[in-house]
Amino acid sequence: MDNSILEGLLDKQERVTVADQIYQQTRQLLMSGAVPPGEKITLRGLAAALNTSPMPVREAVNKLVAEGALEMLPSRGLRVPKPSLPKFREIVRIRCCLEGFAAAEAVKVINDETVARIERHAHEFDKLGHQRKIDTLKTIEANRNLHFTLYEAAAMPLLVTMIENIWLQIAPLFSLSMSSKDRKSESWESFSHHDALLAALRRRDADGARDAVVADISDAAAYIEKTGNLAIT
Repeated sequence: MDNSILEGLLDKQERVTVADQIYQQTRQLLMSGAVPPGEKITLRGLAAALNTSPMPVREAVNKLVAEGALEMLPSRGLRVPKPSLPKFREIVRIRCCLEGFAAAEAVKVINDETVARIERHAHEFDKLGHQRKIDTLKTIEANRNLHFTLYEAAAMPLLVTMIENIWLQIAPLFSLSMSSKDRKSESWESFSHHDALLAALRRRDADGARDAVVADISDAAAYIEKTGNLAIT
C-alpha cells in the first residue's frame, strides 16, 4: 500500500524527547511555588537532581528562559526571577483580565459535576489553610486545582494555555501570600472569595464568578506587594 494513502487517516504519535520531559518536570516544579523567587540554580545541579546529562537540561532551560520562568545570569547560572513592582502589577492586571474572562465563560457551560469538583478543591484548600502548621506546597496545589478546574471548564484550551504561561512567571511568589509567620491563615481573603465563587457558580452568575476571581487575585497581589519581596529597579 502506498504510504501516501495513510496520510490523514491516523493520528500521528507525538515524539516526547528527554528534553521535553525535563521541561515539563521543571515547569511543574516552578508552578508549584517550591523554588522561591531569587533562588539560584545551576544546569549541573538540575541535571544531577533529574539524573540526566546537562545537554537535554540546557535545551529545556532555554525554553523556560524564553518563557520568562527562569532568567540566565552573566555567570551562566540560572535564577528564578523576582519581578519588579511595575512588571508584577502588569502581570496582575493581565491575570484579572484573562482569569476573570475564563471564569465568566466557564459559568455559561459548566455542569453540576464540575461545580462539585471545584467545591471539593475549595474545601481542601480551606482544610489545609486552617492547619496549625501550613503545608504551603499542598495548599498552593489545592488553590491551583480549584482555579484551573474552573478555567478548563470554559472549554477554551488556548485561553488556559495563556493563563498557565502567565502563572509560570509569578508562581514562585504565591507562597509569599500564604506566609503564616506574618499573616495568620485565618485572615486569608481567599476563603471568602472562594465561597463567593462557589455561590456564583451554583446560581450560574457569570459576573459574580468573574468578580470573585478578580478579587481573589487582587487581594493576594496586594499582600505580596506588602512583603517587599519584589525586585527593586
